[in-house]
Amino acid sequence: MAKAKKKKQKNSYIDKSPVRKKKARSWIKTYTGIDIVKDYREHFLGVDVICAVRELQEIGYPFEPGYVERVLFAEAARIDQIHRANEKKLNPGASHNDLQDDTFFFIAGYTSGGAPYGTTWEEMGLEPYESIFGDDDE
Repeated sequence: MAKAKKKKQKNSYIDKSPVRKKKARSWIKTYTGIDIVKDYREHFLGVDVICAVRELQEIGYPFEPGYVERVLFAEAARIDQIHRANEKKLNPGASHNDLQDDTFFFIAGYTSGGAPYGTTWEEMGLEPYESIFGDDDE
């Protein structure tokens, strides 16, 4: 006689929201870390930043003023950066120049928040998109 197989729960690592919130209430009481959103996401696998912030607010965790806005802004910048990278992969020969914009003559890179940094047109003594050789034919 063969043994009956037990059905495995699909995506068992993802708790449903009401169950996760109940577990989170007891987890917060013992929490001693520094970055609660990051640690919440690591403890409850499958939770993104926005969901973690929302659930912690619903539970009643007291965030510092402005913290939620900073976290959500950083997450939006991270997602935007991923979309830009994916767009570059899909369109490698795009007509726009990613090393210049209306403010920067040369964009050396981007901060973790997604803001560009580099040499400005003003520092070069030029108007935006003016040729450095002085000729108007490009």
